Amino acid sequence: MIKTKPKKLVIIAGILSLLTVLLVGNVAYSETIQQSQLEMNKAVKAKNLEVEQKVRDSAIKTFVIDTKKYKTFFMDDLSDAKNSTTSDSLTTGSLQSDVKNKVSAADFMLVKEHILKKGDKIPVFFLGENGDEVLVAIKHKDGNMSLIKYDVSNVSKQYPTKTDRIDKKEVN
Repeated sequence: MIKTKPKKLVIIAGILSLLTVLLVGNVAYSETIQQSQLEMNKAVKAKNLEVEQKVRDSAIKTFVIDTKKYKTFFMDDLSDAKNSTTSDSLTTGSLQSDVKNKVSAADFMLVKEHILKKGDKIPVFFLGENGDEVLVAIKHKDGNMSLIKYDVSNVSKQYPTKTDRIDKKEVN
């Protein structure tokens, strides 16, 4: 009987040690996974920003957009302002809600009207200086570009109205 107690204690201590190792290892593994996901999200955002900047530059050249009259907005500007990667938003901290609503409404119309197709690049938005017009530049997978103009002057009461669409071969 005296020998069975030490065996039970050794077995219990071994099981507890194993459970501790598994628990600590699991926590460390989950932290590593979360860190990897954060790094991957940053890399995706950086790549998206690079693509959007190229679309912006191509749209400005192709459609001769006056950057003094139009302010550029990327998709990241429409999401949480803390994560915004662009530096030319209307406000330094975040988009004003009225501006964000107008640009978001134009983005909504792209989906509603089935304008975006598989393989198109991320659209870039240009808000007119008076805030009544949004231009949406889209680079298509065939190399052509589209510029869609929306009247967003009355966006709080109705959907934006498409006023024009221009399709051109991209100017390099």
